[in-house]
Amino acid sequence: MNFPPFRIMIIAGEASGDLHGGALSTALFQTDPTLKIVGIGGQAMRKSGVDVQFDSARLGIVGLFEALLKWRDIWEGYQVAKSILQSGVHLLVIIDFPDFNLRMAKMAKALDIPVVYYIGPQLWAWRKGRIKTIAERVDKMLVIFPFEEAIYREAGVPCEFVGHPLIEEAVSFLETPFLKAEYLQKKRLDPSAITLGLLPGSRKTEIEAHLPVMLEGIKLLSKEVGPLQMLIPVASTLSADFISRFTQSYSLPIRIVEGDIYSVLRAADVVVAASGTVTLQAALTQTPMVVIYKLSWITYALARWLIDLPSISLVNIVAQTALVPELIQENATPERICLEIKKLLDPAVRDKMKAGLGKTVSLLGEGNASRRAAEIIHQTLNNPPDKEEGTEGFWMHLNKPPQSPVSGGGNFT
Repeated sequence: MNFPPFRIMIIAGEASGDLHGGALSTALFQTDPTLKIVGIGGQAMRKSGVDVQFDSARLGIVGLFEALLKWRDIWEGYQVAKSILQSGVHLLVIIDFPDFNLRMAKMAKALDIPVVYYIGPQLWAWRKGRIKTIAERVDKMLVIFPFEEAIYREAGVPCEFVGHPLIEEAVSFLETPFLKAEYLQKKRLDPSAITLGLLPGSRKTEIEAHLPVMLEGIKLLSKEVGPLQMLIPVASTLSADFISRFTQSYSLPIRIVEGDIYSVLRAADVVVAASGTVTLQAALTQTPMVVIYKLSWITYALARWLIDLPSISLVNIVAQTALVPELIQENATPERICLEIKKLLDPAVRDKMKAGLGKTVSLLGEGNASRRAAEIIHQTLNNPPDKEEGTEGFWMHLNKPPQSPVSGGGNFT
């Protein structure tokens, strides 16, 4: 008997989710070339072969106000996702983007469609109560930090640690031989001078908050240790012209680099980085770092109330120790930045941190997160989760072709 191919729906609501969704889809097709994958995503998912029916760029929002402005796009995204689910899929895979995705998971459960959540919300940082919702709506969690597995399992959610996808994304860069002196010469910089990397963030508000204080700190440092030079990689969400507004008044050699963040990290002796994924990228290259972050006072007060963590940098959270210095809010001053960089110019201090970064990276998996996630998803398709006795359920129809759209379905609460 010839069964129709499995049909999977993937929802990735942000740029990073699209990248991870593209890598996951590629791995899924390698696992089973007959798969049909449909969903919400962007260019990376399209390139991998997914039938993208709604562009995730329309859902990329930050904050409540922007969500209100984009309510039409969000509503249309819901309707497209609802239509796909009701047309018949064998499995829903959701990637990050919890506010949207958990609503779609509820609808999937109402239709008796299993749900796999890849890269879930950071419950360990804030809104921990969402784990109850996840337990009700998700059949399996695939997590990217090692400490997350126990959190979900304690709440009764089947969960597996697959590793961090950042490692596999970086492999092609890190396996390429890198000649630091040659790279710096091409940037018209001195290979013998101290080179600092500045990574102030990927949003304009982050640049405005972080780059001026970083530059002032390095200006102070140059008076103490002599000539310095800087590399500033530009995030894809920003322009070099925007960055240059902040750097043009400084006489120190500064090069603004578009793309290839890993070359900047490998060329730098020390980096000053805004807290975020970039700290893990610096850990991958074992580049010593100082982490800073500044928010408006209202946002900071709210964050302190909502977030219960001893550290804010992902490096320290994964390492479960204060491996890298963190300068937060009022502590992110030029004087403190100068002091912390100066400490890291000591070879013994640098070597100790580099060793710690290497151990931290080893905790993030083997660099095969997408392949491992694809294998588990394929196993889930072939070994469905147990359903309540006496219910026909979705899995009784597993080998039937997708049905035409039906009315009704779950709501969005």
